[in-house]
This record gives sequence, C-alpha cells and structure tokens, in this order.
Amino acid sequence: MNLQMLVRRALLAAALLACALGRPGAAHAQANETAAAADTVYEIRLRDGSVLVGRIVADQGATLTVQTQAGLTVTLQREQVVSITERSGRLVDGRMVPQDPHATRLFFAPTARAIPRGEGYFGVYELFFPFVSYGLTDRFTISAGTPIVPDYIGQIFYFAPKYEIVRTPGASAAVGVLAVIAPEAELDGSVGLIYGVGTFGNPDGAITVGATVPFVATTDDSDLGNDPVFMIGAEARTGLRTKIISENYFVPGEGALVSAGMRFFGERLSADFGVGLAVGGSDPPCCLPLVNFVYSF
Repeated sequence: MNLQMLVRRALLAAALLACALGRPGAAHAQANETAAAADTVYEIRLRDGSVLVGRIVADQGATLTVQTQAGLTVTLQREQVVSITERSGRLVDGRMVPQDPHATRLFFAPTARAIPRGEGYFGVYELFFPFVSYGLTDRFTISAGTPIVPDYIGQIFYFAPKYEIVRTPGASAAVGVLAVIAPEAELDGSVGLIYGVGTFGNPDGAITVGATVPFVATTDDSDLGNDPVFMIGAEARTGLRTKIISENYFVPGEGALVSAGMRFFGERLSADFGVGLAVGGSDPPCCLPLVNFVYSF
C-alpha cells in the first residue's frame, strides 16, 4: 500500500466522521460565534488604577458598557480606559471560572478540540519529551518536538498535525497523525499513527473516544497496520483550578493501559500528576508515573 492510498483512507475516514456527527450550518455557526463573543470575559484597566472584570455588553465607540462579575452594569468613557485584556474563563453566578488552558489534550492523547489561531503552548511529557503546539488556524493545530534523552536529542523528531473537522456546542471531531522521523537512521521515512478522535461534552466535563492504526511510510514501501488501538478518556472539573483526568487504551486480544490522575491549572500553566497501569497481558501488571508540565503562550 503506497502513501497516496494511506492519505486517501485518512481523508475518507474524516469525511465519514463529519457526515456521522453533522456539521453545523452557516447560520448555526454564526449564532455560536455571537454567543461566544457575548460570553467573553475581559479585564478592563482604568486610568484611576481600578480594574473591572466582566462582559462588554455594548461598544458605542466613545462609551463602553460593561456588566461586571458582581452583576453591575457600568458605562465608561473610552478615555477612561487604559487597556482591555481578554480573560481565559467565564462568569458563573457572578464568579470568574477559569478555563483549562490545555483542554486540547488529556495526559498524552489529544482531544478533538483545536488550539485557537495564533495561540500555542510548550510542554514536557514525562520530563524528557518536550513538544510545542501551535494553532495555525482555528481548526488546524501543529505539534512537534524531540526527546531530551542523551544520544537521541536532535536524532529523533516527532511531528503531529491535527485538524478539527466537526465543531458543535457539545461535540468535536478531529483527525490527525503522529509521525516519528529519524533522519540519521536506516529508516528512510517515518513511522507513526493515524487517528480519529471525538470529544463530547464541555470543558468542565467530557468524554473523548478515538481509534488509531500504525503506519510506515518510506521511499521503498508504505503500509497501514491492521490492528487498531482504541482509546477512551474523560475529564471532570473538581474545583476552580483542578480536574480529574483519565486516559485508557485497549488493544483487542492483548490487554489495556489505564490511567488516572489530577490536573492543576492557572491562567497559562498546568501540571498533570497521575499513574498508568498495564493490565490484561501475560506479564504482571506494572505501573508508570505520569508527570507533565505545560505553559501557554
């Protein structure tokens, strides 16, 4: 099977997934964007040193009408305003609820959500596997990195594009690739995974399901594996800045890798701590600590 055939299969899977979940119409998408804009929370600094946090409900040019997190409606003269900064979060019952800045991933696996255009983050998986992710568009995310293990720094690169093909208020779907490239190795090409993933729910509580198959793409031959791996993950907010995360992989007839832990997050930084456990195989169960740090820019 050649590389062209692999690409065709990936595109066919994307089209089928888009048809199954249903893509929102233009009017529906415009309504969602309008609602999102109305719910956006801003930090407004004034010349007298005070700071307001709330929604901008009207902008008349010379004046600005703001609904604060306490529920008060304030009209400001534009000349009073020093700066307006969008905050990562939303107002719930008069309280600022911060968003998880890294809702595009679980521990390792991606969710179906895309990074907004022009935003990105730098992270480290298990302390030795750094990566950078960036939103080229509101639906297309690109990630890349190289391990910081001696003898492998700059010798192996991982490359992971992801495209969000479906976006509705309660569901997203995406397809992507995780490719590993070793320029100085005998393998003249790449190996990796082609995957499809769907996320259902909201940033405070959601289920993510996906499936992936391995591939090999070289100058001599290209092939797609026959044995898929299935993933199911979950996230649930437990506090203003904490979440429970679970990420689990199942290989038919082979066993499973299950994991659970906590995410602690601020405006830009998040830290994941958890434990992974391999079960169901011929070997005794073993565990792996999960430690990740991510910073948004």
